[in-house]
Amino acid sequence: MLKKSPAIEALTGHGLRALFGFLPWAGFLPRAGFLPMILWLGLGGCRPQFLDTVDLDLPSKLVVGCNLVLESDSTLQKDSLYLKLYQSAPLFGAPVAMDSGLAGANLRLVRNRTGSIPGLGDTLQNFVFDGFQNVYTARIRSGNGGSFVKEGYEYKLHVRSADGRSVESQTQVPVWRVADTSVQILVQASPSTWTRSVQIRVQWRDLTGATSPDDPGYYRINYRILGNPWFEEDRYLNEHIGWYPNQLVTSASAVNGLYTWQERVDLSMMPGDTLPSQNRMQIVVQRLSPALYRYLKAVGLQNAQSGNPFEEPAVIPSNIQNGLGCFGSCVNVRMVRPLSW
Repeated sequence: MLKKSPAIEALTGHGLRALFGFLPWAGFLPRAGFLPMILWLGLGGCRPQFLDTVDLDLPSKLVVGCNLVLESDSTLQKDSLYLKLYQSAPLFGAPVAMDSGLAGANLRLVRNRTGSIPGLGDTLQNFVFDGFQNVYTARIRSGNGGSFVKEGYEYKLHVRSADGRSVESQTQVPVWRVADTSVQILVQASPSTWTRSVQIRVQWRDLTGATSPDDPGYYRINYRILGNPWFEEDRYLNEHIGWYPNQLVTSASAVNGLYTWQERVDLSMMPGDTLPSQNRMQIVVQRLSPALYRYLKAVGLQNAQSGNPFEEPAVIPSNIQNGLGCFGSCVNVRMVRPLSW
């Protein structure tokens, strides 16, 4: 609800003349100085008063972040699923920490094959809240080693907070077949024994192609260093989507179904930390669901703007009904190659 203050009404109609009549020297202003005076009042004195009179009663919304990740190698499949749940801060309302977790929520993840109904074992609801990390976790591996996350299945997520707010979303884990995968890593020497310029070239052929008009083929390529204490093995070197927008690839870049991706990066390592044979590079090619691709694309655009006020604001898409966030999925293909130093 927008409410007018007396200061706002004083700048409209007869109130404008009354305001100027109140100024002791207003009658002595020449006409040429009248417009600058109005601009000065509008930009200088009255703008803070206007902001103080805005009262928008917008409730906070539930924000959900969750990705279903399927590894092409079953031995690399994660044991647990992580779901972030918090609430947005209402505009001009009481400050609420953006990362404040919401304990006591009820979560259900239901899967089914296209055209079929869920059966026995197709509902996951053993989520446990981790108050330290503000995430809900659930074990997705069965006793025989099988995973709840499978390709070609549709997944529906239902979330109900302790205060009765409900949101839901759905995604489908892509069915993906690749061939002719290759990785070339060229390490160029430099005057320093600590640094190297590394050229990475990755190729793959997509045998699946477009699965629907909404999913022509979206991909993401990440890489990291293994076996060296200078690098964290749980984080990709090009993880920041704003700094490395080229990690997102679309089907438009393919030539007869063959994709080629290249990157040059400067790396530094301390001599003697590891043997040359222990340094390895892991390259991960992901096929993304359309919702996850659009979300990452928008977040990367927002980060790349770096607070430039003249940039067109990035609109972050959401596929959470009655809430905010992204519920996406991807299939990972990993390749490890030696990194000769």
